[in-house]
Amino acid sequence: MAIDNTLISAIIILLIGLVAWVVIIWSNSRSSHERTHRILQQHHLVATNQAARRLSQAVHLLHPAAHLGTDYTIKCDSTVDEPYLSQWNAGGPKPTKSALDDACTRVPEINTRGYAAMRRAEYPSIEDQLDAAFKARRGATAEQEELDDRIEQIKSKYPKSEEDL
Repeated sequence: MAIDNTLISAIIILLIGLVAWVVIIWSNSRSSHERTHRILQQHHLVATNQAARRLSQAVHLLHPAAHLGTDYTIKCDSTVDEPYLSQWNAGGPKPTKSALDDACTRVPEINTRGYAAMRRAEYPSIEDQLDAAFKARRGATAEQEELDDRIEQIKSKYPKSEEDL
C-alpha cells in the first residue's frame, strides 16, 4: 500500500509540474504574440503616417540602436494631431521635444508626391498581404486574388511617370 501512495504522490507531483510548465509556455507565447502585434502596429503607423515616419527617423538619428515598438512607441491620437513618443524603454533619457524637432529638421524630406508614396498610402497592409499569401499556399486563393486585384487597381491609378523611370 505504501508503494501505491508513493506512486500516486509522484504522479500528482508530475501532473502539477506539467500543468505549471504548460501555463508558463502559454504565458510566454501570449506575451510574445502581444509584443509582435505591438511592433506590427507601430510599423504600420510609420508606414502610413508621414509625420510618424519622420519622428521615427528623428529618434534613430538621436538613438541609432533604439527599436520601434520595443524601445519606444509612437502614438498619434488623431489624423490632425502630431505623433509623439508615448513610451520610452530604451536606455538613457527620453529625447526632449526640442531635440526631436532639431533631429526632424535633419531628416531628409519625404517624397509625398511621387507615385510610390501615393501607392504605399493605399496598398493593403503587409499583414493582410501575408495572411492572404499564407491562405493561398493552403489552397484558399480568393483573398489573395482580391488583394492582387486591389493592388493592380492602385498601380493603374498611380502609374509611373517618365521621370520616375
